[in-house]
Order: sequence, then structure tokens, then C-alpha cells
Amino acid sequence: MKLELETYTPGEAETITAVKQATVRNWRRAGHLPRQEGHARYNLADMLVMFVMGMLVSRGTTPEAAKEFAGHAARAIFQSTIWSPKAFSDAVREKAKAELGEISDHEVSHFKAQLGDKFRVDMLEEVRSLDIMIKAAEQLAGISGMKHPNWLVIWADGSLEFFHDDEDTDDSFFGNIQYGEAYVQGPVMLFCLGALAQMVIDRLPRPAIRLAEGA
Repeated sequence: MKLELETYTPGEAETITAVKQATVRNWRRAGHLPRQEGHARYNLADMLVMFVMGMLVSRGTTPEAAKEFAGHAARAIFQSTIWSPKAFSDAVREKAKAELGEISDHEVSHFKAQLGDKFRVDMLEEVRSLDIMIKAAEQLAGISGMKHPNWLVIWADGSLEFFHDDEDTDDSFFGNIQYGEAYVQGPVMLFCLGALAQMVIDRLPRPAIRLAEGA
């Protein structure tokens, strides 16, 4: 399944990212964001960089420092956005359902064991179609096979670190802080990437990922 990213006008991007276009232009002139030729149109990847920049600057980070984090954080948030069914257009959803193969007895048994009396075949179909959409979106973004993080920490020394929910926090994150180290000698910023992704998804006037032309 071939997908492409929906594009949005500058006005829509301003609403979605909460970053004024005048600010975007200033950041672009200063080299904090890439320049665009002609009339600006933004896709989800573009807007997530702007969103992260705005989020960090509003919390006291300089634009120069924020741009160092923006690309990494935006890609991680993108990995969270594609887990939301709201990220995909109806055409993508229909295409994914059309590509579903026959549901095996093993899949039905496994799903029933998890849900018990709540199990419905249409729920299993929804899970399988979402899996198809996510894999196609990962391929589109060039992140296939990459484990997506759940948390972003920006330590006091400016270093950035991502964490996953299945990590043992006794061995990492705040469970193993070395209090004499520079990275904890000051304020720490902690971001839940799933929550940030949902903020962006909820502001979209239309889904961010659509079926490619002619697909």
C-alpha cells in the first residue's frame, strides 16, 4: 500500500502547531528551520518540527538549542502519531481492509483469550487493518523496524534521551540518577510523546496520511 503525506496551508499549520507563521519565517531566516521555495505547504513531518520548536522555546529553550532537538523529537512523535487511527484517511482505511487476508483460527483464539466475552470479529479486523496502515506509514517515513520511544527527557546539561515503556526504570530514567552529574544539576524537561502526538492529531482538520495518487 503506497501512502503520501497530506499537506496543510500556513494558516492550518499555525492552528495545528500553535506557532505563528511570523515566528516560523523568523526561524527560517535565522537558519533554525529549512527554507521553502514558493508558497508554503506543510506536511505532518514539517509541522512536528515546528511544533517541537515552539514547545521547547515556550519553555525557555533558545531557538538555537531547540533546533538541535527538534528533528529527533519530531521523528519520535511521528512514530506515535501513526498509532492513532485518526492519522489515516478513509481511503487508506478502506484499502487496508481490502488487503486483509483470511483470519486464521489461531488469531481468533489468541484474540478471544485476551478479550473473552468482549471479542468481536470486527475488532480483530480493525486491529489487523491498523497494523497494515502502520507498516505502510513506517515505510513512507523511513522508520521501518525502528522501535518507537514513549518518553523524551532533556537533561539539565542539554543532553537528550529517549525511553521506552518496557524499559526497567530502576536501571535507567529517574530510577538511577547520579546526583553529582551535570545532567541533573538544574531543571529537567520530560515529555510524553504519545500525549504530544495526540495533541497534534486532535488539531488536524483532515487526516495526515492519505492514499498515494493512483494507488
